[in-house]
Amino acid sequence: MEERDWVILIKLYEEKSITKAAEALFISQPALTNRLQYIEERFNSQIVIRSKKGVNFTPEGEFLVLSAREMLQKIHFIEGTIQTIRNEVKGSLKIGASILFFRHQLPELLKQFIEMYPNVEFKISTNFSGKIVDHVHACDIDIGFVRGDYEWSGKQDLLFEEDMYIVSRQNIKLEDLPAIPRIDYKSNSKSMRDSLDKWWKENFSSAPCVAVKVDKVDSCKELVLSGLGYAFLPEGMLLNTNEVNKIPMLDNSGKSLVRRTWMIYHHDNLKIALIKTFVEFVNKYYNRSCF
Repeated sequence: MEERDWVILIKLYEEKSITKAAEALFISQPALTNRLQYIEERFNSQIVIRSKKGVNFTPEGEFLVLSAREMLQKIHFIEGTIQTIRNEVKGSLKIGASILFFRHQLPELLKQFIEMYPNVEFKISTNFSGKIVDHVHACDIDIGFVRGDYEWSGKQDLLFEEDMYIVSRQNIKLEDLPAIPRIDYKSNSKSMRDSLDKWWKENFSSAPCVAVKVDKVDSCKELVLSGLGYAFLPEGMLLNTNEVNKIPMLDNSGKSLVRRTWMIYHHDNLKIALIKTFVEFVNKYYNRSCF
């Protein structure tokens, strides 16, 4: 079995289509089919069942996909360990980032790192922060950048905090919020949702007037800019935005509500020179102490 065969199994399982898997891997359909036939012959088992709707994996195929993930993780760890023995900062680093972190923070961060270590290749995926946590836990990615607080048993370094604001196009007063339309967005950070709910209950006895619910915070911002209502937004969403009014969100003790951004990873991964070097670089970039 070659490394590409394990990659083919995973991609085919994700796409459930030979056509889509071949396109994603930049190989021809006949080439992918030939490798699939080789794998089936190698293990003397039928891996997939073909139909007009695509492919479905047999129990043997499901097991091989699980094994493929483990094999690729081991290969990645072996490569990193060999480079560490050679004291080289090179190789491939798998990063997962929330969409907003990717958009506003990651490009400049990577640019500066690559200037120092040009022999590093990055494989980047974006997703909701909760999904990034799951991928780091499963070792599908090496380092995750997440917004909000999540249950995580591994290492997590606080990069920065953003104050939360009540944001609107019109001038509004805090005491009038229950009567004003609110634009709400789906946050998969339970701690953030709990903090906002607690803040509301501390300040008002009636429920908010939620006019619109959206799935992304940047969509929420656009609706606020259109004058459809107010929203609770972190400071980072308001950069280069001057046409809004904002009221700081304070708790009963006068402390600002904040949204935190973390870097998460497994502590054992620090044994790999590339990962350790990148973690140290990111912490210094945000003026945070390491480890």
